[in-house]
Amino acid sequence: MNRCAVFGLPLLLSVTGCTSGPPVRIYVLNPPLEPALGRVTPAPPPPAAATPGSAAQLQVLRVHVPDYLDTTDILLRDGRNEVKPSTTGRWGERLSEGLTHAVAADLVARMPPDSVVLDASSDPRRQLLIDVNALDLWPDGRCVLAASWSIVERGPPRSAATGSGNFDTSPAGREIGVGDARLIEAVARTVGKLADAIALQESPRR
Repeated sequence: MNRCAVFGLPLLLSVTGCTSGPPVRIYVLNPPLEPALGRVTPAPPPPAAATPGSAAQLQVLRVHVPDYLDTTDILLRDGRNEVKPSTTGRWGERLSEGLTHAVAADLVARMPPDSVVLDASSDPRRQLLIDVNALDLWPDGRCVLAASWSIVERGPPRSAATGSGNFDTSPAGREIGVGDARLIEAVARTVGKLADAIALQESPRR
């Protein structure tokens, strides 16, 4: 037998073995939209025709996360100083984008209608900046989020309301390897607690 063919066989088998197994699942933090039932939301007016109500609108800026977290890998804590990516699941978008969309959706559900936006088309006067200092996801389903935020008034006089906190979602029992879907639910619940704190700070404005 040709020597090259003999040496090439183990490599071929190794590559084939690596590509076998169940497909990697893709996850997002936002739940699916409910059917609109024929309702149409009119487009907002251009900035020049913005209504006085835009002064109360809050624009959610892209969430800042540590560089190592801003990936599509679902990273799990493994020991004191190590993180490992899930081999069976991935985020559908970079974590900073997913957290931004999730926080905005949670705030929409907690605040008055049309008071939360993601872009500047309605000329909102206030902006929400969130810095995630840590997002630790453990194999047993526990998620710990440490974040600080500020709500900045655009234009002079420039002022800001600030807040910070640690938000923890613990599993019902001690279980190792709960699966990606349960892990994503834990992150979503923890982000919801962050949105609760921000909405509570905003409640005096209502």
